[in-house]
Amino acid sequence: MKRPRHLLNLTLSGLPELQYFESDEAREKALSEIGTEAGNPVQGSWWAAVGMIWGSIFVVYHGARWLLTWVVWPRWIEDALGMVLAGLTFLFVLRALHRSGAAGELREKLLVGGVPVCRGCGYLLKGLPLDPGRCPECGRTFDDDVRRILASPADAEKLTGD
Repeated sequence: MKRPRHLLNLTLSGLPELQYFESDEAREKALSEIGTEAGNPVQGSWWAAVGMIWGSIFVVYHGARWLLTWVVWPRWIEDALGMVLAGLTFLFVLRALHRSGAAGELREKLLVGGVPVCRGCGYLLKGLPLDPGRCPECGRTFDDDVRRILASPADAEKLTGD
C-alpha cells in the first residue's frame, strides 16, 4: 500500500480505516477533507481541543517544575526538563485528540464511498450477511447505511421499499 502524502498521515498512521479506501486518491481526498474540517477554528470542538492541550501542558509543566524543586538542580535544568515534558505532552495530547476524532470521520467517509465499516469500531464488514446484523468485533447492530451497502440488489429493494 502506498502511503498517503498528506501530513495527517503522521498522526493517523496505523489506523486500519486508512487501508479500506478503494484507491490512494480516495484516501488522499478524505484526509484532505478531514484536515480542513479539523483545522477550522470556527468550530467549538477546535477550541475545546486547544483548551485541553493548553491545560495538559500547564499541569505537566508546573507539576514537573514542582517535583524538580525537591532535587537540587541548576535552574536551567529545571526549565529545560519542564519545556521538554511540555513539548512531549503537547505532541501526545494532540495526537490522541486527533486520532480519536479522525477515526470516526474516516468511517463516515468510507460509508459515503460505499465501503461497509462498523461505525463503532471500524471493523470491515464487507461480505458479511445481513443476519444477524451485528458487527462480529464489537456487537453493534448494523445501521441503515451499512445494511444498504451490504444488501444484494434484491434485498436493497426491500430495504428502500421500492
